[in-house]
Amino acid sequence: MALAAKGADWTDARPELSKEISADNSGAETIRKVLEHVRRIWFEPPDSCTGLREAALTMLRTDETPAVRTIFTWGMTIAAYPFVGSVAEAMGRLLKLQKEAHRTEIQRRLREQHGDRDFVSRITRYNVSSFLDWGVIIEAKKAGVYCSGPKTQPGKPEHFAWLAEAILISRGKTQVPISELTNHPVIFPIDFDKFNGPMLQKNPRLHVERQSLNQEVVFLNAVLPQRPRGRSDLTQF
Repeated sequence: MALAAKGADWTDARPELSKEISADNSGAETIRKVLEHVRRIWFEPPDSCTGLREAALTMLRTDETPAVRTIFTWGMTIAAYPFVGSVAEAMGRLLKLQKEAHRTEIQRRLREQHGDRDFVSRITRYNVSSFLDWGVIIEAKKAGVYCSGPKTQPGKPEHFAWLAEAILISRGKTQVPISELTNHPVIFPIDFDKFNGPMLQKNPRLHVERQSLNQEVVFLNAVLPQRPRGRSDLTQF
């Protein structure tokens, strides 16, 4: 993220990143996969995420606190990898309903969406492990059961508005009621209690329309590409 914010392109950043990654991962295939994830998130994201990335890097250049890094990492990851967003959404729903999430239940929900395939369960497990490594969830006393970790609080209206765009891209939507954004489970690691509709004016790629007496809908000013439905969409992270 820091290298991208400094304007480094992928060709220049890759050798430095490879050195950092290899310090903790000796396997060539593991290093290749990590590099691919970093490339897709921060250097060469899907077309639907380019505006999101540029806005994040612009804000990052003036505010690089741990909370800001967490917000941008989470938002870019779920946007660049919609399957990661699906895992996060399933986990967020469970945490909201019962204060804990069982990995087997998350895997079951993802198999219902993508088919009862072994690699769906395997990739879901990898994603949950990443959430655990990032500290957004903590493991309960029983193995395979997780609770929510400390929530990150956005510090500026621009952060909330940016996250709203990340949610829309991740979930493959061009519009969503503002009330749904406030409670969306895909951003369970982030405290959205202070979010309000006027904050969305901070994001030029969004606009808000009133569709009834008491409902406002936020629209993404872009047409999202059709989400792939094959195995390529089930990228592990």
